[in-house]
Amino acid sequence: MGHTTIFVNGKVLTVNAAFDQAEAVVVKDERILAVGTTRDMRKFKTAGAREVDLGGRTLMPGFVDTHGHVALFGLDELKVSLTGATSRREILDRLQARVSAARPGEWVVAMPIGDPPYFLNADHLRAAGAIPSLAELDAIAPDNPVYIQAPTNRVPNFAVLNSAALRAAGISQGLDCSPHSKVELDADGRLTGLLEGAMQPLYNADPLYQLIERVAPRPAYEDVRDGIAALAPRFSAHGTTTLLEAHLTDPEELRAYAELLNDGRLPVRVFYTFEIDGRQSLGDIERYLKTVRFAANGGFGTAQLKVVGCSVGLDGPYWHGAACHDAPYPGPFGDLVHPGPLIPWDHYREILRLAARMNFRIHAEAAGRGSIGIALKAFDEIDRESPLREKRHVLEHCEFPTRAQIAECARLGIAPTTSTNFIWGKGAEVYRQRLGEACAEHAIPLRDWLDGGVPIAQSTDWGPHDAMFTVWQSLARQAGLTGEVIGPAQRITREEALRCFTWNGAWALRMEHEIGSIESGKRADLIVLDRDLMTCPEDEIRSARVEATMLDGQWVHGGV
Repeated sequence: MGHTTIFVNGKVLTVNAAFDQAEAVVVKDERILAVGTTRDMRKFKTAGAREVDLGGRTLMPGFVDTHGHVALFGLDELKVSLTGATSRREILDRLQARVSAARPGEWVVAMPIGDPPYFLNADHLRAAGAIPSLAELDAIAPDNPVYIQAPTNRVPNFAVLNSAALRAAGISQGLDCSPHSKVELDADGRLTGLLEGAMQPLYNADPLYQLIERVAPRPAYEDVRDGIAALAPRFSAHGTTTLLEAHLTDPEELRAYAELLNDGRLPVRVFYTFEIDGRQSLGDIERYLKTVRFAANGGFGTAQLKVVGCSVGLDGPYWHGAACHDAPYPGPFGDLVHPGPLIPWDHYREILRLAARMNFRIHAEAAGRGSIGIALKAFDEIDRESPLREKRHVLEHCEFPTRAQIAECARLGIAPTTSTNFIWGKGAEVYRQRLGEACAEHAIPLRDWLDGGVPIAQSTDWGPHDAMFTVWQSLARQAGLTGEVIGPAQRITREEALRCFTWNGAWALRMEHEIGSIESGKRADLIVLDRDLMTCPEDEIRSARVEATMLDGQWVHGGV
């Protein structure tokens, strides 16, 4: 027998085409059966049906996060957290606790000093003397290498190592570093344990960092799985019911998701893309795509875990001087940079044509204005061979699209995804100080996207992972470091902000017939909130609490 739940006496934000509001919803098994008034929905009450009195609370569809990175950031859950640690003593105590539990010689890896996700207070803590000395680190860990990582999303940045880690990496006083990296020495010319420059793995291949990477422990499959198991419930607790692993993916992540799903430990709906390595030859890429061709023709998998295509990246972030822009711009070390795309045009075009001919849904990563233009040029050429509008290929990141590029997305039926969280993390230091006012005023231009007839989809991307924060940031557009508003003309309404993170996300996934709104026949992905997002003060949106999250008619967080 199935089960029926009737939600009554609530404020139901349906996020349907008219953004209708209702009082009650009937859920039968994994589907929404009906939506309407409390009186009418009570007519569906049969023996065994459960009635939930919302008492005026808000019920809305779960958030659809089109760029979630649970597997990548799940690995951070296994490291020593330094969040909230503002003194050397606090940092040392947390490291000591992990060292005490470690095997002899085992590496102890900590998150960066400061508060994630953007570590905006890292430089302040350093100036305030919060970084432990080399002697202090060696005292608590004489035999275990200790490695306090640098923020991946900030450059310049700094990392901290103890003597055992420095020895393992072969880092000494006389090391010849790159122009942008530095081994700090004290007044007597001795190592302090602090390294500066671009100490991170994703977008800057700094030789000094590579010395650490060569010897530091690499995540095992079990780490990937356990990290997802630790972080995914947090997404669910913040109201995310569906997320897309859009790029920086690895097949081991898919294996981990499948294992957790089979064990009943996956509280979100996950869509996944196979990433193409653009450095490979076209022949190697073709052989790879033939191997994963089961993910073409609309995707493959279950209702909760599905492979939906392939992804290919063109550039990195502006912060690292790795974004492909339409003009030179100041890089992280003060010099002008003008990087080209990660993949040469002729090769990129052939990769996308190959994937399109094999009927893959293409997720094209393009942060910079220049790379957006390159991706759209390739899509345009494909469109001339075979119309794209119904394919709904995806364009990711899209930090500074022009209105002409937005119009091209509308013409080709491209589904763009972005994140106003970038404004929080980078708005003051990168968007305004380095790129200038003209760019800052058009950063993450939600207003331009919607006015151009393109249903832009929101995401959390680098974080915060709290979807409610991202909804608030759609309206506030604040720089986290200074509190200033970046691009006030690009603000959108509350209704639009909720639609960007629900129905628009479902549209980007070609799942708008199944999720993204509360309508009869759709999957019962619902969240119950402690306040009305349409009427509460704007600043309260970021602190709104998700009391319960339902996925396919089952509670996966809380319960009412």
